[in-house]
Amino acid sequence: MKIITKLLDALRLDSAEKSESGLKISSQNTMPDAQTIYFKNGKIYDVYPTDETSWYDAKYLISDGIFYDLEDKKSLASIPVPSFKENNLFEGYGITGSLEYVLKMKAANLRNKGKIEESDCIYKRLHLFMSASDNGYQEKDYLNYSRILLREGRFEEFEAEEKRIKEYLKTVKTCGETFDFYNIKEQLMHKTLSDCKRFGTDYIMMSAHCDCCEECNKLQGRVYSISGKSKIFPKLPDKIRKTGQVHEGCRHHFSAYFFHNDGEDTVFNKMGEHVDAIKASQRPFVDDRSEEEKQNYLDFLKSQEGEKVKKEDEIVYYHLVKKLPDIAPKSFSAYRRMKNSRSKNFLKLVEAAKEYGINIDLD
Repeated sequence: MKIITKLLDALRLDSAEKSESGLKISSQNTMPDAQTIYFKNGKIYDVYPTDETSWYDAKYLISDGIFYDLEDKKSLASIPVPSFKENNLFEGYGITGSLEYVLKMKAANLRNKGKIEESDCIYKRLHLFMSASDNGYQEKDYLNYSRILLREGRFEEFEAEEKRIKEYLKTVKTCGETFDFYNIKEQLMHKTLSDCKRFGTDYIMMSAHCDCCEECNKLQGRVYSISGKSKIFPKLPDKIRKTGQVHEGCRHHFSAYFFHNDGEDTVFNKMGEHVDAIKASQRPFVDDRSEEEKQNYLDFLKSQEGEKVKKEDEIVYYHLVKKLPDIAPKSFSAYRRMKNSRSKNFLKLVEAAKEYGINIDLD
């Protein structure tokens, strides 16, 4: 008999014993009657039937030895957040086999089947699994459920959920519970300064890349002296030392640097090339970006602003769908095209929206 068969025989379910959070597996039960996924410490390690290639629509979950029905509201609400111990994304199935990701996909599948309440049960607690997994999720990932509520016209729930998640993220620690979710840059700088002190170096290196702003371009790709006592390297700017960034939204990072003064000390320039650390650090503080780099940076800012406007447009659009279903465009993309073209129909829509207290920004 294959090893997998023996394992499954040991995980039979029918006469399972009840526990506080689910059903504890008993070895005297029959086989699962539907697709079942098996997790330990937040990582998938088996699936039944064994020939299944996708587990995002599994009926049952066995997490750390406890059985849960993934289509039962009470059972879904009782799934505990696992430890995610030794959660290495480079092993096994990567993030696709991590419990929070599988639950997210299951919630979407339930919604597609019209099982909204069951889907909500997962989404309302998904942020707890996401933060515990420490898999590098961004704010927009945490706010996914709130946007779903918006698209479904559940506006009060959308606003409440968005507020709830943003408040929750203020309490979240990332990178092995080392940094605050909303304050990573500053705390990372504090850690880097602490590491420099611990390892006995007075130097910090700033990364470099193309298509940055004027100020960052002047400062990047250099070695800085923390104390300011170096006769070779410039003093680390006070703002960077305090905030860990040149400006809000800065994409550069800083790391400890060990200077050997042997003629072979190098840093990376913005082209990704090794260059002499002393020469790079002592170069003039001037903006030497090409016209192409300057334009690329402006395009980057435009894209960032575009994402902000898109989110605002989405809120307006779904209010229009709710209040003016007969004249609202059939899709969000159609609405944005109409808005960008300032068509006659769009201007009529603007006037009609005012009667319902919906203000469409034309800027």
